[in-house]
Amino acid sequence: MQLIIRCFCGGLKALAITRAHGDSRELSANALRLYGACAIRNADLVATLTAAHPEARDELVDWQLITPDSSTVVPAVRDPQHAVVRRMQDVLATAEQQVALLKTLPELASELARHYESVQLRAVNAGSSVYMDDPGVVNARIQDVVGSARREILAAQPGGPRSQDLLDIAVARDSAALDRGVDLRTIYRDTVRDHPVTARYARTMAARTGGRPAQYRTLEGSFERMIIVDREQAFVSNHIVAAAPEHAAWLITDPAAVSVLARTFDSKWERARPWSGDLRARRGDAQDLPGAVGVDGVRTDRRQRAILRVLCSGASQEQAARRFGVSKRKLAEEVAALKALWGVGSLPELIFQYAQSPDCRVNDGAPADQPAGAEYETTA
Repeated sequence: MQLIIRCFCGGLKALAITRAHGDSRELSANALRLYGACAIRNADLVATLTAAHPEARDELVDWQLITPDSSTVVPAVRDPQHAVVRRMQDVLATAEQQVALLKTLPELASELARHYESVQLRAVNAGSSVYMDDPGVVNARIQDVVGSARREILAAQPGGPRSQDLLDIAVARDSAALDRGVDLRTIYRDTVRDHPVTARYARTMAARTGGRPAQYRTLEGSFERMIIVDREQAFVSNHIVAAAPEHAAWLITDPAAVSVLARTFDSKWERARPWSGDLRARRGDAQDLPGAVGVDGVRTDRRQRAILRVLCSGASQEQAARRFGVSKRKLAEEVAALKALWGVGSLPELIFQYAQSPDCRVNDGAPADQPAGAEYETTA
């Protein structure tokens, strides 16, 4: 008898196909055993299985493998071939529905995108602006816009030192933009020069050797918070909606308004002091006195700084080669290594990056057997 049941169960495994309406469950093992018991009219086994697994009987009824009459202990079985055909028809109908849905998805995506953009960029108070008062929405929109930057990101952050969590997020986001060749310039308040966490982040981003390095400057006094992307979109703080949350913001896309904001940023940038993440030195505090290569903020050795000083004085590479007693080719190789160190492609860019770095303020007047830069100190 058990052999007969197993034979029935083996044959019924062909019925384990996708159920209608997206349900992909197979016919259960208990349902297969119950069908076999019904087929051989074993009333005791049918009663035992039904009592232990009442859902098995429902499965068989759903598959139309047994009669739905609940008044009989052993329901009559139906031809499995007919059940297979019905299930195949159900599966094909479901598949056709899925294919039809797939065909409509591109058009649906376009329609949804149109509605999304109409909401984000709708005119507010006669200007192309959208107000956002939820921090999650603001951050998500900033991530979208910054993540799609093609040429330039300008950021003015007057809030002072940044938290470690915010900076951890910024490293990945900003690195991706710099790797795409986007220029990234940020203005901080002067107080960040005393904040180790923000300084470490700035050093990391300004000293990148792959892609472009980021550029930072600090400014004393107050200024407006803004993020400008490609001079096409700008995020600014809210000064319109009364009693708005602290992190409420506006996204501005009006070309005239964004252009004015970008010019305002450029003006602040010219007044700000270059910063590569060096902490403001405090006399007597050795932890805040970076010196030679390998110490936070300084990436060059004595010879490299000597070459850069000569080039900054206006000497040509040929004149510098004669001064150091090397061939033009040898000096060109050393200059190329310095360009790679800052991720720049021209001599003017190299001189600019060196001039705003802590390297240019290292004191190399100390004896050769002492750490160069032992008297390093940033300007007040």
